[in-house]
Amino acid sequence: MNIIPTRSVLEAVRDGAGRWDTRSIDLELGRRGARIETGILADLRQLAAQDLIQEDDTEPRGTGPRWRLTDLGAAWLDRATSRGLV
Repeated sequence: MNIIPTRSVLEAVRDGAGRWDTRSIDLELGRRGARIETGILADLRQLAAQDLIQEDDTEPRGTGPRWRLTDLGAAWLDRATSRGLV
């Protein structure tokens, strides 16, 4: 993955509430000051492979699929927030 911490990605996905597509998440992370050296799609797919987020490719689509937290991703984020983890 890129140098974007998992927590930052999960927070952006959570805050998008399943409305944001891949490009919107990429732009939001940049707005929050994350350094993105390459496209975010590989990062999102890796988090999906870990069942932390899930892809929603139903219509309407923007630039790539929309993403939402899974229950596992929400639990991971809650735990990371409460422990002050990256």
